[in-house]
Amino acid sequence: MVEVSKPDYLSLVNKGGSGFNVSELVTAMVAAEIEPKRGLQQSKLEKTENAISGLGYLNSQVVTTQKNFNTIASDNFFNVTSSNSESVSIEASDETKLVPDKKVISDIAIAKKMVFELGNFANLTDTFTAEVDFDRGTWSDGVFAASADNVKQSVSFAGETLPEIVAKLNEVSGIKAQIIDTTGDGSSYSIILTGVQTGQANGFNLTETTATARWSSDDLDNSITQYATNAEFKLDGVEISRDSNTVVDIIEGAEIVLNSDIAGDVLVDVTRSEEAIRQTLNDTIFSLNEFKTEMDRLTYIDIDGGENGPLAMETSATILESKFKKLSIEPLTGYGSNAIYLSQLGIKTNSSGEYYLDEVVFSKTLENSPSSFMALKDANLSSSSETAIVSKSQFTNIPSGTYTVSQTDGAWTFGETELTQIDLDDGGSQFTSTTYPGLVVKTSERIPDSFEVYVGKSFSQKIIDLMDNALDLNSSLKRAEETYSSLTQDIEERLSKLEEREKLISSRYTEQFGSMEQSMSQFNSTKSLLENFVESWKKQK
Repeated sequence: MVEVSKPDYLSLVNKGGSGFNVSELVTAMVAAEIEPKRGLQQSKLEKTENAISGLGYLNSQVVTTQKNFNTIASDNFFNVTSSNSESVSIEASDETKLVPDKKVISDIAIAKKMVFELGNFANLTDTFTAEVDFDRGTWSDGVFAASADNVKQSVSFAGETLPEIVAKLNEVSGIKAQIIDTTGDGSSYSIILTGVQTGQANGFNLTETTATARWSSDDLDNSITQYATNAEFKLDGVEISRDSNTVVDIIEGAEIVLNSDIAGDVLVDVTRSEEAIRQTLNDTIFSLNEFKTEMDRLTYIDIDGGENGPLAMETSATILESKFKKLSIEPLTGYGSNAIYLSQLGIKTNSSGEYYLDEVVFSKTLENSPSSFMALKDANLSSSSETAIVSKSQFTNIPSGTYTVSQTDGAWTFGETELTQIDLDDGGSQFTSTTYPGLVVKTSERIPDSFEVYVGKSFSQKIIDLMDNALDLNSSLKRAEETYSSLTQDIEERLSKLEEREKLISSRYTEQFGSMEQSMSQFNSTKSLLENFVESWKKQK
């Protein structure tokens, strides 16, 4: 039988009272009642505070991972260059449509806006009265022809100064007006009217409908200083004309800007960059491992029970970890007829679950299916038909996958969703959907054969969305954080109440033992008196 060590209270005898050390006795009795309860609450508080700290670390890692994949989503896999960027600049507008290509652009005459001068005004204070009509159209050999879709615009002014007139002219759509001091000494002013758009069809003509011709194109004080013209150039020797200096349809997925006239050749080159693709994969692997390492640390369960992570067995954290792992193994759909897996791109895991780059698989995919890497960073919206163009609003959310556009008994569908078909003037059709507002499918045929539409969400965007959901105020992580905060407050209140109870019972025990000591002191005093009397009586015998 094991003996329990106890205080030797009897050794604490004093001559006046009970012989007990009342202070130590009270402390021991209070501790016996309070300390087990306090220890339990402090243990709970420690676990709760660790969980709150762990959630803080997790939130920080979620933000970091989201930023990392936002950066990856903006990576470029192509080098797009011009041999003379001062004359011709080029940049990628949609890398999903780019393919390696080279084009020679030469003999460039850039597109121009029309400039019209209303000249020879003596000052800014003279007033004028007139009514002027504006027409949009084309100038050819000094003769103006209004466009078929021209809408006449009119400006009226009565007794108004040049600044007041210019303010009214700026209300005419398609032109901008400003006053220029042509001599610099205030002796002659011109109103310069400049077209907003380039292109031969974006010229304009002024006709004054009142008595004078001061505000018309025919007045001798006025002149067309620059006609609206199209951009003219040769593309690989073929003559091309466009109404804008920004050309988006000669290299699909790239925007070419003609900056100046040039007679010589300019080479524009689109090449796929192996180095850039490899860097993106390495960045992806780094970010995946960084998130995994932190999740493993936070949710670690020690089978010996001593060193659990702060979020061990925390449901919201384990759910996030599970969703994260699932994203890395599930297929990326909507990038063609076949699904794409990270392992096909060379991103694999070792026996400990860490991600690494398999160089052999990476090189093989780069050679045989280089467009597959776009699924890492770019969304996809395309079709299997060369005569179909698919577009959607940035706010239109269509789940990733492959959708068949087809007709059955006169009804058109997009997968299982009904489509509304409209005949276009060019002989084609336009299809829209009430289920996915903002989705538009245009075909050059009135009744096209069935074709597939591919809608793909990139791996980066999936990770970004997962992290965004985790940071949402209504997410399970946020709810867990609120629960732990509430629990912490509750435990602190219990500890505070225990402290108050400790003081209360300590005071009560002290009072009770004080009364006992007083009684014992009186008893001991009587005892001593009797003992002294007996001793005295013995001596008398």
